[in-house]
Amino acid sequence: MMKKVLLFELNEVPLKVIDYYITKYPDSSLAHICQKGQQMETFTSDEGHLHPWATWPTLHRGVDNTVHKIKDFGEDLTELNKQHPPVWKILKDNGISCGVFGSLHSYPPPIDFEDYSFFVPDTFAWGTETHPKIAETFQAFNLAMVSASARNVDAGFNKKDALKLGLNLGRLGIRAKTILSIVNQLMVERIHKWKVTRRRSFQSVMAFDIFLKLLKNTKPQFVTFFSNHVAATMHRYWAATFPEDYEEYHLSDNWKDRYSEEIDFAMHKLDAFLKDILLFIDQNPEYKLIIASSMGQESTTAMEQKSELLAKDLNKFLMSMGFKQNEYSILPAMHPQYNISFHTPEKQQELVEKLNSLFISGESIQSRTKENGFVSFDLGHRNLAEEKAIYQGNKISFADYGLVNEPIQDEASGTAYHIPEGSLLVYDKHIQESSERIKGIDTKCILPSILEHFGIDKKEYMAKQTIKAITLD
Repeated sequence: MMKKVLLFELNEVPLKVIDYYITKYPDSSLAHICQKGQQMETFTSDEGHLHPWATWPTLHRGVDNTVHKIKDFGEDLTELNKQHPPVWKILKDNGISCGVFGSLHSYPPPIDFEDYSFFVPDTFAWGTETHPKIAETFQAFNLAMVSASARNVDAGFNKKDALKLGLNLGRLGIRAKTILSIVNQLMVERIHKWKVTRRRSFQSVMAFDIFLKLLKNTKPQFVTFFSNHVAATMHRYWAATFPEDYEEYHLSDNWKDRYSEEIDFAMHKLDAFLKDILLFIDQNPEYKLIIASSMGQESTTAMEQKSELLAKDLNKFLMSMGFKQNEYSILPAMHPQYNISFHTPEKQQELVEKLNSLFISGESIQSRTKENGFVSFDLGHRNLAEEKAIYQGNKISFADYGLVNEPIQDEASGTAYHIPEGSLLVYDKHIQESSERIKGIDTKCILPSILEHFGIDKKEYMAKQTIKAITLD
C-alpha cells in the first residue's frame, strides 16, 4: 500500500542544532527519529540574499528563485501557480487528498480550497479564510499576534479575537495541557518579565493542537505543517547556546546565562509535537514522516543591540509622504520589511522615488517592485544615535513619519542568520534506514521525490534526481 506522507516544515533548523539536541537529550522523540530514520543535509540553490519566503517556494515548487522569482510576501502568484504550482496543488489535481497548515505562500487559498481535507494558510495572510471555517477563530488571533509582535513580543493581545478563540478551544482541538502550559507561561512572565519572549513558541503549540485534530479527523494522503518557533529563537539566542562559535563576543555573561536555555525551550516544544506525531504513526502506520527545512542558520555576530528602526504606523509613514489611504493596500510582511500594493503604476513609482530621497544614517532607502503596483522596502536600522532622518533635503523627526526607534527587549542583535545548508529527516516506522548521514541533497529534489512516491509523473522542469528515503514505500 502506498504510504501517506506527513511533511513537517521545520523552518531553518540545521543539523548542528538537531545534533546538539539529541546529544543532550538522547531519550527524546527527535533522537528516536534520527536513530531509526534517514538523516540528510540539504542545500538550497537559491541565489542572493536567502529568506524563507523565497527558499520554501524552491522546495515546494521544484525550481529555485531564478525561476520562481519570489522575493517577498504579498506578491501576485497567479501565473506562477499555473507554471510552477506548489506540491499540494499538483497532488490535489492528481487525486491525492491533501491537508495544508501554515505552509508559506498558501495565501490566498486556491478557489477549490474547501475540497482539501483542511486548509489553514500561513501567518502572513491578509485574510482569515480557512477550511474548516471554525479555524478562522484561531487564524484571526494568530494573525493579530504576529502583527503585534515584530522584533519584540507584545505583552498584550487582541481581547476580541482572544475571546472568540477562547469560546472555541474545544471545537478547535486545543488541549487542556496546552491551556495549562499557557497559564503557566503567563504566571512565569509575572515573575520573570523577560520570558515574555517565549510566547512565540506558544502560537506554534496552539497551531499544532488544531493541526493534530484535523489530521486525526481527516487522515489525508499528504499533509503539511509549518513551524517557525525554533528559527525565531535561533536568530536571537544562538550566541547564548553556542558562544564558542564567535571569534569576538560582545555580549555580557548575564545575557548569555539568561538566554542559554531558550533554544532548548523551543526544541522541547518541537519534541512534544514529534512525540504526538510518533504516537499517531504508531496508530496509523500507513504514514511516513518527512521533517524538512528549506535552509539553515549559523552564527553571525555576538553584538549588543539597543534599538531597531520600525515603521510602527505605516499609514502615517505613507501619508506623511503625500499618499492617500485609498491609493494603496498594506500587505503582510515580517518586520522590518514592509510591503505595499498601489492601485496605479504612477503611485508605485512615486513611492520608489520618495524612498530614494529618504536618508537614514546617510543611506537612502532602497526598494523592490513587481507587477500590480507592488513595492517592498526594509528598515531595521540598529542603534541609531538620533531619531531624525533627511527627506527630500530636509531634516525630519521619526515620530512625524510614524517611525519608532524601538528598544529591543533582549538587547541582542540577530546572532544567527540564514545559510544554504538545511536538514532533512525521513522516518518510516517499518523501514530501518541507514544511520549514515547523506550530504549534498538539493531541496529541489524533494518535490519530484514526493511525486514519484505517489506515482505521479514529474514535470520536465523538475530535478531528475530523487531521494530514495522518500520514494521508497
